[in-house]
Amino acid sequence: MKKKHYLAAALAGAASLPVFAQSSVTLYGVIDTNLEVLNHASATGDTLVREGSGGLSNSRFGFKGTEDLGGGYSAFFWLEAGINSNDGSNTTSGVLFNRQAAVGISNASYGSLSAGLQYTAMYDILEQYDPMGYAPHYTWFPTTGSSDDFSYKARLNNSVKYVGQFGGLKAIADYSFGGTAGSFQSSAAYGAGLQYAIGTLSAAFAYDYRNGAVTTAGLWTKSRNWSLSARDEFGPVTVMGGYEHYLYNPTKGATVSAALWFGGVRYRIVPAFQLTTALYYQSNQTKNVSNSIMGVLSGDYSLSKRTDLYATVAYAAATRYANGTYTPVGVTDDTAYGPNQTGVTVGIRHRF
Repeated sequence: MKKKHYLAAALAGAASLPVFAQSSVTLYGVIDTNLEVLNHASATGDTLVREGSGGLSNSRFGFKGTEDLGGGYSAFFWLEAGINSNDGSNTTSGVLFNRQAAVGISNASYGSLSAGLQYTAMYDILEQYDPMGYAPHYTWFPTTGSSDDFSYKARLNNSVKYVGQFGGLKAIADYSFGGTAGSFQSSAAYGAGLQYAIGTLSAAFAYDYRNGAVTTAGLWTKSRNWSLSARDEFGPVTVMGGYEHYLYNPTKGATVSAALWFGGVRYRIVPAFQLTTALYYQSNQTKNVSNSIMGVLSGDYSLSKRTDLYATVAYAAATRYANGTYTPVGVTDDTAYGPNQTGVTVGIRHRF
């Protein structure tokens, strides 16, 4: 009888202990390595052959985790590092988690609020409407056309971000603190995005604003990007496109204005093979800077759920050309030395 009493007391004591919420941590990543051939890659018109990292996706690894807090709330975190899979180096020297480093709380009804190094609202929105899905080989996002000077911010340090889903409407807002004593405006940035979906059809608006560092005269530069985009699915075919506008106000001199039109089609021919076509056109109001156009054709074949092979070809041309003002293929300012350029890439990508 005493044993039964002891067992009952033990069970009662165990029942009175707090119930700890479930939590999980996941290691994930992408390894994408390729061979690329570029013509007009030097001042003498030479062809460049190289091995690189990130043909369809930038190589990376990261950790993400969640903890159920009860009452519909959960805590979460992201830590993500960019790597160059061709040589093992960090994509940002001296910084490990250069892609994401954030922690936050979410609720299924009210959305999530997080802080740290995070993707911007414009990045989150436009990634879904770029036919090439931000593939380094080849897209003109997140840059506006062929110059890095026109890029909207992909990520923000020292940021606070809200994401909410209300039926078919998704809302995103972010704010980055400049962290300058005596000036709330210096180096501050903010953005927002709205996306609405009805069935397979969706449309979105996004905005990105950035201040430069305050000068001794108490002035700062201002950069603004905004976009309108849409997409729809018709069986195995997905059609998408839109418009992005860039405006830059320096502390001195003329305002810089540029625009990017983009569109494309993804066709899932068979479950294992997808063909993508994309077109990008940049118009620039700056004197002596090119208007340029790029067409892309890409094929992606899945060997499994985690591993695929791909091949991409892109051709770009400009009305004028000079190094630093025209970069048709790629997203850096030093690859094109002619009025046109062709790039061809073959690669393998593995997700884990």
